[in-house]
Amino acid sequence: MRTFAKSNPKTKSKSSKFYVTTAIDYTNSSPHVGHAYQKIAADVLARWNRSLGNKTYFLTGTDEHGLKILRAAEAAGKSPKEFVDALSGEFKDAWQALNLSYDRFIRTTDADHKKIVQKFVKHIQKDIYKGVYKGNYCVGCEAYLPDDDIVSGKCKIHQKPVEYIEEETYFFKMSKYAAPLLDYYKKHPEFVKPYGRLEEVKQRILREGLRDLAITRAKFSWGVPFPLDKKHVCYVWFEALQNYITALGWPSGAKFKKFWPADYHLLGKDNTWFHAVIWPALLMSAGIKLPKTIAVNGWVTVNGQKISKSLGNVIDPKYLAKKYGADAVRYYLLREAPYGEDLDFTEANLINRHNAELADELGNLVARVLTLLEKFSNRKVPKAKKQKAEDVELIAQFDDTVRHTKELISELEFHRALEKIFAYIKLANKYVADEKPWELAKQNSQHLNTVLYNLTESLRVITALIAPFLPETAEKITKQLGLNAVPQLKKLDWGKLKVGTETKRGENLFEKVDAEKIGVVEPFEKLDLRVAQIMAVDEVPGADNLYKLKLNVGKIGFKQIVAGLKRHYEPKELKNKKIVIVANLKPAKLKGVVSQGMLLAAEDSAKNVGILTVNETEPGADVFIVGIDKKPVENLDLSEFIKITLTTKAGSVYYKDKFLQTYKEKVKVEKVKEGAVR
Repeated sequence: MRTFAKSNPKTKSKSSKFYVTTAIDYTNSSPHVGHAYQKIAADVLARWNRSLGNKTYFLTGTDEHGLKILRAAEAAGKSPKEFVDALSGEFKDAWQALNLSYDRFIRTTDADHKKIVQKFVKHIQKDIYKGVYKGNYCVGCEAYLPDDDIVSGKCKIHQKPVEYIEEETYFFKMSKYAAPLLDYYKKHPEFVKPYGRLEEVKQRILREGLRDLAITRAKFSWGVPFPLDKKHVCYVWFEALQNYITALGWPSGAKFKKFWPADYHLLGKDNTWFHAVIWPALLMSAGIKLPKTIAVNGWVTVNGQKISKSLGNVIDPKYLAKKYGADAVRYYLLREAPYGEDLDFTEANLINRHNAELADELGNLVARVLTLLEKFSNRKVPKAKKQKAEDVELIAQFDDTVRHTKELISELEFHRALEKIFAYIKLANKYVADEKPWELAKQNSQHLNTVLYNLTESLRVITALIAPFLPETAEKITKQLGLNAVPQLKKLDWGKLKVGTETKRGENLFEKVDAEKIGVVEPFEKLDLRVAQIMAVDEVPGADNLYKLKLNVGKIGFKQIVAGLKRHYEPKELKNKKIVIVANLKPAKLKGVVSQGMLLAAEDSAKNVGILTVNETEPGADVFIVGIDKKPVENLDLSEFIKITLTTKAGSVYYKDKFLQTYKEKVKVEKVKEGAVR
């Protein structure tokens, strides 16, 4: 797994300014959830830094020049400007639906962008010369491709034939900056995150060297006019990269002086070379400081495939926001997978997180606390009395949660930051259950007021922590708490909630979604996983790797399954073991022997195989994932099981990031530390 290098959270938090940018999206098609992923991450960083009191600038926008757009406009029967105007508007609408708080939405057709690009060209004129370029061009990438990026005559990313082009062009002397770039990477290992992406860039430069970059096109006119030759327009990647400084009014604009260099450029992994090599080389030529960090996110995939119009798997973020709410979409995308890794999107997983975490944990806590205040304190925040040990734990964990969440955000570990915040939400829910304020009320206990104050104060600090991720929800909680403004992270200390503040419970923050009712099915729901005890182990005649196992499955009775374990286990190692089986798998014949289910085992990269086991749970007991209801189907087809990815880590078994368990214990795996279950 790719990891982000550690940064210094104290340094980040002390900064008085923060500048974050996203890739500007190409306006050849409508926005999809893959575009939204990165923009939401940038929005969280911007909101987080504003809440810390840092002067913040958040830039996003659209990239509107180039051959790909020209051809798309022609295919649509529109002029290029009409075409990009419409699509740029779609992106703005999508980001509004997701509550993005950008400070500027730049378009590369904006007059100030074009003017400053031309000024930039003249500024680096010493490194520009005229020549002829010959090479294979991918219209989808808007780039000439090296041989490594071409497979069977097609672009590796877009899977479309490349076009051989020979044309007069102006070149930027990028080769001149190979050594300075490598030296910079060595001195600044934080320049590209995750670190593995930086290593890929370094190795490519060492392997191929740096070629001079063709920065103009002469065969079409849809682009920024090249100021050194009226017959040419600027190459789209050359001019689009400059949006990060044109938006700030380089070279003398007040915003440029205040916010440059950027703290983070967020971009997709297919844009790494442009931002980690071409952009810094251009900045070096211009004598401009380099951005602090280029943070590379993975792709959002659907069923393992990159989102693509041709595959018919494009998901509209506006549709998702309307169906589930903007905050649920924001939460899911940043909670589901580590930032930097690919995220495989499913509506079923979104619904699971919406129901199990947003509704059952956060929504439930808010509703419980405000109901308790209504019943036992006339809706007003009471004064806390003496704090007991269990009260002190809630307060101490608040300090720990704030500290660690700040560190995780500074490292772009959004999924872990949310995990930490929601662990505190769980603790607050546990505090309600343990303290039983309804019982304290019956006893007329003075400790009731302390419990109610602590719970209400926990909501206030939770609101500050979730606000960058869930801005709409934070606003709703703020109103219900009777506060004038959303609590800020700057000087977020315990005990600042004013006694006597009048609260008012509103509607439920999150209504549960019935996935089955709306036709969205979680594949794991179909499984009937059970504990089974191996009673007998026999060989299968004529089979090199098969055993016939007789199993006790408790109330279900006895089953016979065939398992490919002979090369990995002796019969005596298996007998009496309590294992996990797919009890509802369609029966099949293997070497003439009927198998009435399937044993689960894991395999690692070294081909070690280990079975899934339990120790304390009786045969026939359910094996499940918390938050996913079991709705097993009869005669489950093997192809349905294959769609489900179970992995092992540190001896436990996981589906997504939740562990497989019985009502008594976690399921464990033998012999394999990290691998895949089959």
